[in-house]
Parts: sequence; structure tokens; C-alpha cells
Amino acid sequence: MTQESGLPAAARREIDALAILTGLLCVALAWAGRTALNPDGVSYLDMAARMATGDWAASVQGYWSPLYPMLLAVVTAVSGAQGADLLSLVHATNAAIAIGCIALLWRLARGHGDVVFARGLFAAFLLCSARTPRLDAVTPDLLLLAAVVGIGSELLRHDGRRWLPLGLWMGVAYLAKTSSWPWLAASVVVVLLLGRPEVRRGVLRASAVAAAVMLLWVVPMSVKAGHPTLGSSGRLNACWYLERCDSRTPDTHAGSHARMGALTLADGDAVAIADFTGTPWTYLPWSDPTSWEAGVVTRAQAPMDLPDLAGYWWRQLWSVLTLWTPHLLLGVLVPLAFVAWRPQLLGEGWRDRRSALLAVVLGGMGIGQFVVVHAEPRLIAPFVMLASMGALWWLRPPGAAASPRRLHQALLMALTWIGFATALPRGLFHVYILSERAAASQQRSSVLAASARALPAGLRGRNVVIIGPAIPVVSDVWYFGARVVAQIPPASADRVRAWTPAKQRELLAALAQGPGEVALLSKADGSFQMAPISRSAP
Repeated sequence: MTQESGLPAAARREIDALAILTGLLCVALAWAGRTALNPDGVSYLDMAARMATGDWAASVQGYWSPLYPMLLAVVTAVSGAQGADLLSLVHATNAAIAIGCIALLWRLARGHGDVVFARGLFAAFLLCSARTPRLDAVTPDLLLLAAVVGIGSELLRHDGRRWLPLGLWMGVAYLAKTSSWPWLAASVVVVLLLGRPEVRRGVLRASAVAAAVMLLWVVPMSVKAGHPTLGSSGRLNACWYLERCDSRTPDTHAGSHARMGALTLADGDAVAIADFTGTPWTYLPWSDPTSWEAGVVTRAQAPMDLPDLAGYWWRQLWSVLTLWTPHLLLGVLVPLAFVAWRPQLLGEGWRDRRSALLAVVLGGMGIGQFVVVHAEPRLIAPFVMLASMGALWWLRPPGAAASPRRLHQALLMALTWIGFATALPRGLFHVYILSERAAASQQRSSVLAASARALPAGLRGRNVVIIGPAIPVVSDVWYFGARVVAQIPPASADRVRAWTPAKQRELLAALAQGPGEVALLSKADGSFQMAPISRSAP
């Protein structure tokens, strides 16, 4: 037995080995996905760039959350890196966040003191995103996952009595993902209603700490908005997904907008054009959706009626149960429930392990919040993880007696290794997939760089006019350090493609009257053609 934890040396080594193996897999995933950049990531990198230069007036906005870009701003300021080099450091930051989360789980497993619980815990971490953790996504979802694991650890190990760390974790959860505030508020209410008296006291104090942390972002947001606000992500997502608004970006918006105008050629033919000058963003509508939405004058909406909503929510929930969590359910939770189940288990849990059952309830509430509006694996992963932590703690509480029967012990070991045995090959498969994508991305970057060098001024640092959809190509624009100053939306771009080369050159000459230097004629599949904007353009 070790003096540190009272664990047998073999159990301690197994828990340590599980943590190390999980960490190594995350490092491999980060390395394999080091060139990946999603459109959301461009927005967070834009915010980080504003923060790194001290431009807080621009970086304070209601849709994207602040903590992740703050971390990226530190990386940017310290390294001075740009483009591909910065992107690699961002993925290294994601790996560091994942390892920090693993350290929290390792500490929880050590404190619990049971290798069966540890196997399920690390397997759940590797499977809660419907695959291995999304280190390739430049988003704060891993950061929220770590914060929710911290909240779960405080509930499970300390019954919420350590109010200061619990409140700090709750505040971090909001700063990591401002859209988590309804879940945080509802969680406090549920714990106050169902928790033990000592838990209720701890959560009340923790909520005061969390509120103080949240104000660090709520106050500047409210000052900028001119009214109290906790963020705009819930309102905008409800508009886009439930009210089916077309105003998300010029890619879809067919109505009037304060920044939308018309460009008329000599023959009287006109195309719509959105003007993004005077903004610091790679692509204004997606780097600051709150500002873009504020300029919408008219929009098309087709709100869901009650049967539509019920069908939508059912499809979302069905996807959660059948597409995004079956490996976790069948590989981790069901096998452990099979060997742990007894008729009085629920009553025992409510009497002796109420915080574990509360963690299951709170995790389910978090999943439900996203099911109502928009659910996808990386969004619900933190709450899937919390529910799994609670279920594992309930089914396998600390100090669970080992069965004297060898057959039962062998069955327990076999069943509780299923999850990790499922997660590890899936993780290695995703390392391979991400490596293939990285190779394809590097090849695409080489082709684009060669095309950009053929332009008189290249593309780095240039002002770009996109003719067609912007979201599929915005990552390429960021990669070259360029900025979108205008966009001819897809409907008008389809007409431009049908024009004669002479008329297309006339359009480029007309665009030369503005700040644009390079035109990208883009398609929905992400392909595009580049041309210099000048009267003499070929």
C-alpha cells in the first residue's frame, strides 16, 4: 500500500498508465490535426488578434466567448507567430487544455481509489465527443469540458462544500462558453431544490463567486450594448435554427442590410454587394455576428410551429442517443450497470450518493439545453462527460467491496475494459484520418500559395472581395493574412459566373474603385479562383 493514497501499487500504476495513455493519444491527435482550421476558429483567432493588440473595444462582443481567445492572445503575443506557425501553436494549446482535463480526471480517479471507476472515467473522456476529443477544432469546447469536469469533481468528491473552487469553475465555464449561463442558472436551482443542506449552502456561496467572475465579461458587454446582457449566442442561435432566419451571413441572407448595396456596371446591370470596410475582422459577419445582426433591416423567417419543433427536438435527441453516444453507453455505462445493478441501487444512491445522481441530472440538463436549439458532439460533450462521471460514481462508489468470486472479478475486468478497448482504436483511426486531412490541407495550401504568387501583389495582407459564399473559404483568407472587405452574395455571384470574360473584367474594374485588391470567385465546395482587381485584369 502507498502512503500517499492507500492504493495498492498495481492499482496506482494502472490509473497512472490510463492517464498517460490518454494524454499521449491527445498529443497525437493535436499533432495530426495541427493544420486544421474551421470557420469558428477564424473568429476566435480574430478575437485573439484584437486582444493581443489591446483592441478591447472590438474584441468585446456577445456571440463568441472570451476565455479561449484570451489564451490564444497570450500565445500570439509571446510567440509572434502567424499563419501556419500560429495555427500549430493553437493546436498545441488545445493539447495542453486536454492534458489539463486529463490531470483533473486522474486526480479524481486517485481520490476515488478504484481502477474500475478509472477505466470508465478515461474511456468516457475519449468517447464523450462521439469520437476522441476534438483537438482539431479551434473552439473553446475543450475548455468548457475541463471546467465542467472541475464542477463535477467538486460535486462528487466534496459534495459542493468547497464553494470557492466550485464557484471559480462555474465562472470559468461561463467565460469559456457564454451560452452555458442558462445551464449554470438552472443547475443552481436544481441543487438548491434537491441537494443536501450542506450542498445547498456550498452552491449558494459558489454562485456568488461565479457571478463575480461572470461580471468580468458581462459588464463590458453590457456597456458596449447599452443594456444589460449575458450574450447574444442564445438569441441568434434560436433565430437561425428555430425561427429559420436567413440573416446569418450574406451567404444566406436575401433581405436588406445596412451594409448591403449595389454595384452597377456600364450596361446598367447591377449586382448586390456587402461592404465590410472599417472593421478589423477577417470576415465581419462571422467574426462579430452580433454586430452583423444589428444591421439587418429585413429578413426571411419560417418559424417552426409546435409539430415542427417536436419533430426537430426528436431528431436532435435521436441523434444524441443513436449517433453520438452509443459507444459510450454500450462500451462504458451499460457494462458497469450490468455488474453493479441491484434492486435497491437507486434508493442507496439517493440516500448515500445524492451528489452523483445530481451530476447525472445536471449533465442531462446540459445536453437538453443544446438539443432544444442545436446539438452536435463537441457542444454536448462536456455535459455527456458530467453525466458519465455521475453515473460511474453512483454505480461504483468509493470503497465498493470487491467480489470474492473469481468469475465475477474476471467478468468485471472484461466488461469495464470494453470502453477503453473501444476508444483506443477509434482514437488511432482518427489520428490517421486527421493526418490524411493535414496532408491534403498542406497540398491545398501549396497550390493556393503558388496561385497567390502569380498575382502582382500576392495575397498576404491584401483586401479581398469574395464573389460567392464566404464561409467555405474564410479559413484560406485567414491563412494568408488577408481580410474580406466586401462580398457579392451567392445569388449575384451565380450571375457573375454566367457573364462573358469581358463583362467579368468590367466587374473587376468597377471593384477597383473600392479598397479591394484581390477577387475570389468562390463555390460552396470551398474551391475558388483568384484574380487581381484592376482595370487591366486579364
